[in-house]
Amino acid sequence: MNTLKQIMIITTMTIGMAASAEVKLEISGNEWKAVTANYSVTSKNGYINSITVDGKEFLAQSKVPGGSYLCGKEMPPLKEIKQDPGNIISGSCSLGKIIYTFSDNDIAFSYENTSTANNVYYFIINPEVKTVVINDTAAREVPQTVSGSSFKWIAGTAVLDFKSESRIWGPWNGFQVWELTAPAEKTQTAKIIPGKNMDNHKLNQQTKNTNQCTNFDYSATGKSGQIPLCMIGDSITWAEKGDCWRKELLARLPNLAFVGTHTAMFGYSHAGEGGNSTGLILARMKYIPDCPYYNVLIGTNNNGVKKAELIEDKSKQTAEEIIRIVNELLKKKGVEKVFLSSILPCATDNPFRDQCNSATNKILREKFDKVFPKDKVVWVEYETPIRQVNGWEKKIFLHPNEEGYALVGDITAKAVSATLNVKPGTESVRPDNTGVQVVNLMGENNITVCPVIAGWYILSCKVDTAGPNPEIILESQLSGKNTFKQVIPVKAAPGETISVNVFTNYEGYGYTRDFLTLKTNGCSVSNVLLEKMRPSKKSSSYGKDSYIDTVSPVSKGELLEHSR
Repeated sequence: MNTLKQIMIITTMTIGMAASAEVKLEISGNEWKAVTANYSVTSKNGYINSITVDGKEFLAQSKVPGGSYLCGKEMPPLKEIKQDPGNIISGSCSLGKIIYTFSDNDIAFSYENTSTANNVYYFIINPEVKTVVINDTAAREVPQTVSGSSFKWIAGTAVLDFKSESRIWGPWNGFQVWELTAPAEKTQTAKIIPGKNMDNHKLNQQTKNTNQCTNFDYSATGKSGQIPLCMIGDSITWAEKGDCWRKELLARLPNLAFVGTHTAMFGYSHAGEGGNSTGLILARMKYIPDCPYYNVLIGTNNNGVKKAELIEDKSKQTAEEIIRIVNELLKKKGVEKVFLSSILPCATDNPFRDQCNSATNKILREKFDKVFPKDKVVWVEYETPIRQVNGWEKKIFLHPNEEGYALVGDITAKAVSATLNVKPGTESVRPDNTGVQVVNLMGENNITVCPVIAGWYILSCKVDTAGPNPEIILESQLSGKNTFKQVIPVKAAPGETISVNVFTNYEGYGYTRDFLTLKTNGCSVSNVLLEKMRPSKKSSSYGKDSYIDTVSPVSKGELLEHSR
């Protein structure tokens, strides 16, 4: 497994670093500035646009209308800017009124939503700020999507803590966003606290890898005859019946080996994430593992336009970003070919999405030979043959059903077979001293080594002692909405091993990616293994970190690697 990146962070900040409580305020028209010994703030369109601490800028400077702003159906500037006693600056717009209160140690603000609709106050974080500490737990690399009450952004020696019940999400056009929601006709408050890492403290946290990124060894494929394939996309790639796609592929090409950081309902690996747009694929590109062959199906989440006049611009943008994705994949180590899928037709209550998908495909077909290296990218045409199938709408929808994936899988298999000159039904063999790579996600103190990606897993452990009504609890580290919790009754005797399937639910639809913790009631356990579900749906032999399991049976679709 990749080495976890170490950073110097301290969750305790220096408060009141200067003896003076002096705050200098300047107002010029609708713009203003606040300067103290500990931080400097400037405005744009009346809102906070820049916050610097110890020379570090925390807000993005390249977005309009600024580093922070109110957003409803519009994004109006603040007007009627005025200064009140007590180091207060206020302003108002059609969405309500904001009051900023500055002290030497913090910036407090309130937003009174005077409109009849829910609005949000966005702070767009500087892309150079790579780390956030959520609720004073472990530090995390951004992008993140999670709710909490404290978000400490780390920039070198500087810290900026956003305190309020709120959430962060991203990437949005490459930016991380802090969002404070204000219900209609209600007031929301928050506090921003600047600080520095205290000099007399040492490293006390690690930034955990936000993806289960793994390095794979493909040296055994020469003897095994396996074709490693990493399937990249959105929920169509894996959610609901998505693993049927890989099941159909294996029925035709049993020597395929699926590679990826994620796993789906049948235990096949992949690199798809629900809700992904082209921008989100690009943002997580570094976490997609190196692989000789990639399959890319992405774009429909970009194209949910509601008006016909938006189709032309949106389809151009989507096509351009798909081209970027393919060319970024071609830069990865050892890549041989990328199979680029035309976006599937879809039958939803929004016909403009289907039309925008079709327009994107048309652009990609026309530009294909000009934008990709010769013999490195294979166009896989789904749209035309699927539309020719009578009643395709009842098989494809937005997410295909099992019949739909049979159609899709047949097209994919024919493209791979023809391109790589592989006969359907070709079996792989298992060379000596090979097995399947397993990553034990459970780390020290029974806390996972990284936030766990949405998907299917197997939890296994040895029961050491058991009293009355023993149970194991696997749950999210953070509290709040969309957290995970599974209570597992322990029905094994001491000395026996238990194994249970775990499904986190879908990210953004019942689950927020988070570290998971394991606790016990009435028992004690050891040899805890939390791993991606394998096609056998049985647990692997126990090990720590990343290792090759040469003992457990191997299923079709699993990549064989040499033992270490």
